[in-house]
Amino acid sequence: MPDARVSTVVETAGRVATTADAAQYLMAIIDVAKGIDASLTERARIAADRDKEVARINAASQGLRDYLDRVFVERRDLHQGFFARLDRAIEDRDPETVQACVAGIVEVTKHSPLNDIAELRSIWADPRAVIEI
Repeated sequence: MPDARVSTVVETAGRVATTADAAQYLMAIIDVAKGIDASLTERARIAADRDKEVARINAASQGLRDYLDRVFVERRDLHQGFFARLDRAIEDRDPETVQACVAGIVEVTKHSPLNDIAELRSIWADPRAVIEI
């Protein structure tokens, strides 16, 4: 014999709720819980994506700083070397060396280290690229 409590009609807030209604209410609660779980999962994915992008930006920023530090140090060393040779050539009254040093200084000055940024930008834009620092 079935349990009498299962088929009992419960009256709440002026409405009569049956066992079938209770099952529907339970399913609605489960659907809401699933929606909350999906929202939490989506938030976790968004946070993970954010952390990944922040790490990528930090790596790119550090790579750019390292690149610019290295390139400008190299340029400084080049300029110092050219001017030291130029000073010696002037002291030695060597017009060929003076001309070569001036040409070298002009050539180095024509090329900006920032021209190479376009290449670096394309590498950083590729998510599969490996950047070694």
